Amino acid sequence: MGSALAADKNAMKPALVTTASGIVAGRAHDGVVSFKGIPYAAEPYGDNRFKPPQPPPAWDGVREAFEYGPCAPQPNTYSLVDATPLYPWGTDCLSLNVYTPDPGAARLPVMVWVHAGGYISGGASTSRADGSVFAREGVVVVAMNYRLGVDGFLSVPGGIANAGMHDVVAALRWVSDNIAAFGGDPDAVTVFGNSSGSAIIAAIAKTAAGEGLIHRAVLQSPCPTLVVGAAEGRAIAKRVLADLDVGTDPRDIPLRELLGRRQRALDVRFRDARRWHPYTYWFSPYLPVVDETLFTDSALSELIPPSVDLLIGTNRDESRYFLMRNGQFTSATEQDLIDAQNSYDVPEACRAAARSLYGHLPLGEQLAETVTNWIWRGPAIELTHLHAKSGGNTFAYEFTWQGSPAFDGRYGAAHFLEVPFLFGQLDDPAFAPQVGPDAPADLGSALRRGWIQFARSGDPGWPRYDDERRSVMTFDTSCRVEADPREYHRAAWDAQLEKSTP
Repeated sequence: MGSALAADKNAMKPALVTTASGIVAGRAHDGVVSFKGIPYAAEPYGDNRFKPPQPPPAWDGVREAFEYGPCAPQPNTYSLVDATPLYPWGTDCLSLNVYTPDPGAARLPVMVWVHAGGYISGGASTSRADGSVFAREGVVVVAMNYRLGVDGFLSVPGGIANAGMHDVVAALRWVSDNIAAFGGDPDAVTVFGNSSGSAIIAAIAKTAAGEGLIHRAVLQSPCPTLVVGAAEGRAIAKRVLADLDVGTDPRDIPLRELLGRRQRALDVRFRDARRWHPYTYWFSPYLPVVDETLFTDSALSELIPPSVDLLIGTNRDESRYFLMRNGQFTSATEQDLIDAQNSYDVPEACRAAARSLYGHLPLGEQLAETVTNWIWRGPAIELTHLHAKSGGNTFAYEFTWQGSPAFDGRYGAAHFLEVPFLFGQLDDPAFAPQVGPDAPADLGSALRRGWIQFARSGDPGWPRYDDERRSVMTFDTSCRVEADPREYHRAAWDAQLEKSTP
């Protein structure tokens, strides 16, 4: 870490690294050198709009990588999270950030963060995705922006499907070609992400592993079954574009106006969730599409190849945050519960099991368990089982810390709650309602320790998952390994897997 420490002593002397496109200058702070806003692909607008990511332009001299690049164009932010713009956006958005303990080091493990945001918002250009807390532990961290919404996840006629996922693959190719210059090992790359970010990882894993771009994956609260087929993707695109009043081609509509229309369309969609697609419920119409090039098969058994080490898990109360924000947790009716089960095509046997397991609970809690199990917990358990069964190196976890007592535990261990712990962002005001003033920082240290050990060796420090014991690390105020802690959920909600696999 000599280079970083030397740079810290003289902040006026930036660290220089040569990439394939040119020299970048980074800044050192507190034992970490950061390089921000490095383009990994050309601006994806103008002539490049709705096309695969194009090579980044080269530059002469030294490019200062001191400030974040713009995030992908998006409405202010995800309607269910906040009404305040969080991510300044721009059209030249395909950039990434690198955090390294020492650019002069050699073959440090690499961790690549894929941000969440429901495929419509978010970005890596924020302190909330600052990888410094990991870099101080001796790993090189990369976080990228990628196209969102209409441009990234809508099958626009004449455009490429899954453009946002193609962007992520392009960023991984950049990592493979350039990360050694930052002290990283291109043969030890771990991708990690939460929610839609981890679903993107699952969708591109086979392609990325086939090119030697990734070696390990951490899937935090993945939603890998929220995808659509090619024909359905085209039908959804037609309906969305009509709703946005842009016919079949949004190219001629000014971008800011298009984003304004998207925001209005999202507001309408939240009032009538099932108008878009029956399986999204209150999710966005912008979803990964099974295509002929990148994401060729949505079957869970075809996602993470056994050659890729896998660490996977969910939070105990994934859906509560969403249901509380839209009021359904407290106002749910019997019809809401039926609508949710119909949306997910829940078999009658599983509905009966749900009545047995949760029928004594208030309807809001029954609805929360239904949504949690069918979007997150059930697919994650199945993917864990299938990866282990295929001979993969598989580890499982569950995050169960309940959050701030100020809300009487109603949020529970909600979706995304592990992320501020993981990145050491417990003092961020945006997370205050959930984490509260007395959140245990040691819990974040435990999460990072497991993730970093996994990135280094393929072993996070607890037993592998297998069919005999089904070991799961439970992260709470006291962390412990449990054998099949969700056995009753698995029996109720994984019925289709139990029928199809011996």
